[in-house]
Amino acid sequence: MYLKKLLGTVLALCFFVVALSSVAYSADMRAAKKEGKVVWYSSITLKISQEICNTFNKKKLGIKCVLHRSGSSKLYRRYIKEARGGIFRADVFHTSNIGQFVILHNKRKFLRPYKVKGGDKFLSNFKTDDGKWYILRSSVMVPVYNTKLLKASQVPDSWLGYLDSKWKNKLVISDPNYGGFSTITMIALENMFGGDYFQKLKANNPRRWGSAAGTLGLVARGEVLMTHGAVAYGAYNKIKSGEPLAMAVPKEGVPFVRSPNSVLAKAPHPNAAEVYADYLFSKEAQQILANRGLYVGHPGITYPKEQTPLSKFKLVEVPANEISKKSKPARKKFKKIWSGVKLEGKKKKKKKKKK
Repeated sequence: MYLKKLLGTVLALCFFVVALSSVAYSADMRAAKKEGKVVWYSSITLKISQEICNTFNKKKLGIKCVLHRSGSSKLYRRYIKEARGGIFRADVFHTSNIGQFVILHNKRKFLRPYKVKGGDKFLSNFKTDDGKWYILRSSVMVPVYNTKLLKASQVPDSWLGYLDSKWKNKLVISDPNYGGFSTITMIALENMFGGDYFQKLKANNPRRWGSAAGTLGLVARGEVLMTHGAVAYGAYNKIKSGEPLAMAVPKEGVPFVRSPNSVLAKAPHPNAAEVYADYLFSKEAQQILANRGLYVGHPGITYPKEQTPLSKFKLVEVPANEISKKSKPARKKFKKIWSGVKLEGKKKKKKKKKK
């Protein structure tokens, strides 16, 4: 008799806990639907960001994803500027500069730790133990050349090879003041070859472009022979679409960039932000990223057979704390070195019409 009562009590308690957790999740969903939308600041290339946002919207959960896409450095400056003015538009923040997240969390307290559903099963280097942020995707920065204009044997097998005068007026370089990949690459290469590496590279008069992804178009059209560095997933998609491009892998290794994502502490739609964060790290969204040539932390993902496994690269990683300290000085230094070179690939601001 006693055992039956005890068993009944245990079962009732289990039912209560399950019901309570179900109600809590349902309440979050109800609150998220009431908020109606989630604003996502993302540095993933526009086509991929839109695909993820649109796929979420097709679920018709009552929460609309509103995307604002730009380069990592520009997004970071935009958010800081808005915050200083007491304006908080973004709910979820994603860039390729993990150093920015160190500052946003430790110094400015702008991030809100949130453990996404299933995040505990992610690969170890794609998460933090306390859920401060998760790595949404990762990739590497590689030189890319035009296969119609150059043979593989002609391409430098070292980063130092791009300093050779024979490449004068034949290269394009991306600006760290626009993107996180370019910033981390600058830090990594100066760590390897000294602080004058980019000053020496400047002597070859490479074109200066706003984003690393944008440099690929110039190479594909034959306007230059090579880009000094492009994001591998961008190159992968261009090559897959038939562009005459190939990646070059320097013997010293390639900068490995982990791109974090976090819910913001001042999110105007906090419940919708959590729902969207859960979606970004779901198998569906992570598979979309993997299909586009990115590396992700979800253990259930299948990579395209054409994609180079991450294990095949010699990875050069800069610690997050070092990135947070060196990013701003690196951007200033680059701007000073390239002060006399026109910045291309930057969208012009539309002039407001006078009423």
